[in-house]
Amino acid sequence: MNIILIGFKGCGKTLIGKTLAAKLKREFYDTDSIIESIYTEETKSHLSFREIYKKHGSEYFRNLEKKALERVEGLESSVISLGGGTIFSDFGFRISDFGFVIYLHVEPDILYERIVKNSIPAFFDSSNPRQSFDKLYAERLPLYKRLADIVIDNSGDAEETIKNILLELKNKNLINPREHRGTKKET
Repeated sequence: MNIILIGFKGCGKTLIGKTLAAKLKREFYDTDSIIESIYTEETKSHLSFREIYKKHGSEYFRNLEKKALERVEGLESSVISLGGGTIFSDFGFRISDFGFVIYLHVEPDILYERIVKNSIPAFFDSSNPRQSFDKLYAERLPLYKRLADIVIDNSGDAEETIKNILLELKNKNLINPREHRGTKKET
């Protein structure tokens, strides 16, 4: 069964996904990276997923996102990170069809600081980025929670988050205890 990571931009899906995949000895796929690859294949030029969105707009980006999801659709026993807005696109299938869904929750103030640390995203109103963030956060939070099989807080230390995810997966019999290394058995 695949492990699907969802959550807002900046919640740690890529970092947590790569680390989790390594610990479970599974492949890791990031739909944002797949979008970049598809764009390069189709245009023979390279842009980051942020640049693609900024240059071509939401509709073009969502079309590439659909193609990226089609590429991961048949995968099994992988860790897959979905872009923050993927859950709002109507692609004719449910996210839960891809596997066990984990929502990586981060407290809003921490998340906002993570997001704007490098630059203001194209989908935020640059004249009032905090208001844009708050609006998107309020819109997305209920859906993230509804789609998730489990919610894991990633407001703090990534290693603690990984430990909590592995414990939840083990408790739900979704991984074999021998499938991962690097976590201590609780006594």
